Amino acid sequence: MQEKTETGRKLDRRTLYTRNAVKDALLELLEEQPYEKITVASLCRQAEITRATFYLHFQSLDEVLDELMDEALMTAEAASNEMSTEERLDALEKVVQSGDTQMFRQNERLLSPCQRVADDPKYRAIFLDPTLSDYVIRRIYRMERDSAVPYLVKKCRLSHDEADKLFMMEIYGLFYMNRALKWNKDDSWYEMQLLINRFMIGGNDALRNR
Repeated sequence: MQEKTETGRKLDRRTLYTRNAVKDALLELLEEQPYEKITVASLCRQAEITRATFYLHFQSLDEVLDELMDEALMTAEAASNEMSTEERLDALEKVVQSGDTQMFRQNERLLSPCQRVADDPKYRAIFLDPTLSDYVIRRIYRMERDSAVPYLVKKCRLSHDEADKLFMMEIYGLFYMNRALKWNKDDSWYEMQLLINRFMIGGNDALRNR
């Protein structure tokens, strides 16, 4: 099966294999050291390719990281695509208000993509690297902003600028909380997600009724 680049050009199997080998090598290195310490040379050694081969497929390390982040974001977003943001968040509110952790666990797909972005263990090293925190948060923010901000404007009766800043605060808080929990989806993770969502919903209600 062939894949395509952003320009629509089909990738042959050999090209696809090499690109995937480079991305896998970067993830392996991130398990051992922060991104800022990784070089093209060390990545080539890990992937067992030459620098010339690397630059045949990627322009920089950042381009490799961007592709991996795109894959992680698409994985997180896929579970939410079947409903609008408003439908998803309204359904989540009902589940959270029940206070039932088991029901919350069964309806995990209703969580914001930013709370599920590290669902696939393959990409978890990206989200645990403190040197990448700002980069990751900006990417998540850009992905969700266009749907989340209008929802907050309507739900909380805020201006667009107010909703945007509130959403930014939520993204930062959710990211660092999840990183502190190492994105491990054990009982503590679910209990904390339920608690933080109850907190946010209560805050939304307070803003709407102010």
